[in-house]
Amino acid sequence: MTEILSTFNRDGVALIKNCLDDSYINPLRDEYNKLNDNVTNIDIPMNEPIVVLWTHVQGEQKRIVSLKDFPTLQNVIKKLIIPTLRNNLKEKAKRLQLLENVIFNKPPTKDNTLQWHQDVSYFPLKPNNQIAVWFTLDVVTKERGALCYALGSHKLGARGSTSLHTREKYDNENRPLIPENPETEGLKTKIFEMTQNDMLVHDGFTWHYSGPNQIDGFIRKGFSVRFITNETVFDPRPGQGAAFTKQINIKPGEKLIGNAFPLM
Repeated sequence: MTEILSTFNRDGVALIKNCLDDSYINPLRDEYNKLNDNVTNIDIPMNEPIVVLWTHVQGEQKRIVSLKDFPTLQNVIKKLIIPTLRNNLKEKAKRLQLLENVIFNKPPTKDNTLQWHQDVSYFPLKPNNQIAVWFTLDVVTKERGALCYALGSHKLGARGSTSLHTREKYDNENRPLIPENPETEGLKTKIFEMTQNDMLVHDGFTWHYSGPNQIDGFIRKGFSVRFITNETVFDPRPGQGAAFTKQINIKPGEKLIGNAFPLM
């Protein structure tokens, strides 16, 4: 067992240092900046993977670009992320089905905390086994909105889904919620500061949040790439309605398959 895998199994999150080379990240940064300046589309296509451009300001409209129109991100996923996952997580990363790509743009403001949440609570899937990768285009510190995790929380099952900005519970959500302070449930929390060459990987059940970006003139740009690690079926319930539900035309109990969710 690798040291990264041992940490991942214990904590539900692991930081992999110096695995993303600047020769890939620098072109990605340039292409992202051009797309972010020009993309206005909000429509979600049915039959291809997408990238969601999301600015962390309450009320901001999410914008959509096709992954095929973002070749530098495709390169990072195929040539860096997937080999790194398989080298470090072994059998846990044997099956990787692309689920979602999101770019979180966090401008400097006091009110753009992203509240405690777990990824799986927003996805109507069963089984709901996911791995998420998070990386950035710049050095990220606590003051710049680094991610914070509740270590070991992935062992506590699914929790309820809430607004990521306000913690308001979604309609008809009846599952127990993540507490405002996970330490009240005996969990330790850890902030992961990182560079553009590092990669966080977390279990889809792991609780995490990010505080505000407090640095004037700095925009934190975080990339999230999510994978499903087992065959899964559509299992809708209240409070679950991620963007990918607009890309499927299947009935409850049917397998999640299609060009929008390719096996990698």
